Amino acid sequence: MSQLNADSCYIFTDTETTGLDINFSQIIQIGSLLTDESLKEENSQDIGCKLLPWIVPSPEAYLVHKKVESLGDDSMSHYEMMRLLRSTWLEWSKGRNPVYITYNGHRFDEELFRRQFFWNLLPLYITNTLGASRLDMLSTLQLVANFFPDSLNLPIFDEGNISMKLTDWSDANSIEIENAHDALADCVQMHELAKLILEKASPVWRASIKGSSKIGNLEILQSEPFAMIGEVVRRKKFTYPVTFCGQNPKMNNEVAVADLYFDPDQLDDLTDAELLEQIGNSGTAIRKVRINKSLPVMPSDQIPAIENYLDIPHEQLIERAHKVRENIKLQSRVSELLASNQINYPAPKHLEQTVYSGFPSDADDLWMERFHTLPWDERSKVLDGFEDARYKELAERLVCVNNPESVSAETFDRYQNFLNQRLYDKGPWPSLEKTLDKTRSMLMEATGEQKEILEQLERNLVKKSEFN
Repeated sequence: MSQLNADSCYIFTDTETTGLDINFSQIIQIGSLLTDESLKEENSQDIGCKLLPWIVPSPEAYLVHKKVESLGDDSMSHYEMMRLLRSTWLEWSKGRNPVYITYNGHRFDEELFRRQFFWNLLPLYITNTLGASRLDMLSTLQLVANFFPDSLNLPIFDEGNISMKLTDWSDANSIEIENAHDALADCVQMHELAKLILEKASPVWRASIKGSSKIGNLEILQSEPFAMIGEVVRRKKFTYPVTFCGQNPKMNNEVAVADLYFDPDQLDDLTDAELLEQIGNSGTAIRKVRINKSLPVMPSDQIPAIENYLDIPHEQLIERAHKVRENIKLQSRVSELLASNQINYPAPKHLEQTVYSGFPSDADDLWMERFHTLPWDERSKVLDGFEDARYKELAERLVCVNNPESVSAETFDRYQNFLNQRLYDKGPWPSLEKTLDKTRSMLMEATGEQKEILEQLERNLVKKSEFN
């Protein structure tokens, strides 16, 4: 339920992690920066934690972010960090409608947040509930690059290639950051770029904020006379005039848009099989998009000199868009084809992959609340109270990490078997043996700070290998 008539605020957030796998990597640092709706900074938070015993850290990741403090025992626990993050965000956004802003976060950071709230028996969703919405600034900068190229300095390299790295955009626009690849420093970069966009390309900022919600994205795709998608793919710019032409009734986050460079009159004559061939993610007459994520899309009438970005006359595109919007039969056919051709993914094999495999029951929600209120030495007594086996296993992990002496021998044996599996068995998670070998190999070539980081990492990995 949204908070009607509430002021907005923005929460820029970023993570540093042990690796790049959203299911089996751990967040070790989270930066957050709060602003009001005019982008004036109000608060910030920088928190970090130590490694979980079963997490094998990537040497490549640590050479980038250098968060070696997570390898020791002095930092707070992962459980404490995720609880503190959630309570801070809720406190910051109390009585307001927050927009959570990340960079490439809808593919990475946001998925990590949800999974690691799940690991810690906390509600998954915070960035899109209770009046909150979410924005991935990667889409915002794609719009700037395509439709407002003179508003900011673009990070252009050989042959007109455009980098979409956050640090390159900061460098191009003289945003000085002391600690690149630090979570809070990345929040500062996003904030500074957002201020420039608000000042120099305000239509992009307005469209991005509107598109931070599903309803807003849908309204943009349905806007008149048509909408424009502006992408940067492999450093190249691509623009498409589009308009809404269907929505999956079984999964309403999936929407179809007609690419108006294709003649819509030809779509009516296609069989269902032929029409289905024209529905894809790119290069087809009808594109599938997800409105629950940021899209590099904005209304065409908000782009100055729109004719400069079109391959066919503006009036012809307006006519085509009108035909698609009036063609209810085509929209119905496309919607039915979306529903009947959904991909059935295989069932997840490991607990971390089951984050979306059903919501907790009311009873389990209450049991989680009870679990969080008890002292650690009493939480082992309520492990059997969960209805869903997933939550019982997660609760067992938490107690075994934070108060192992309070659990039964049987519970601790299960935990030890789990550790053995994650450290020594082959799976989708990083291999302890291979990571240790790689770290030692990299150490042979390393000097200076990189050598110090790899040495600390090696000690951590050796300690894990000797745990039993």
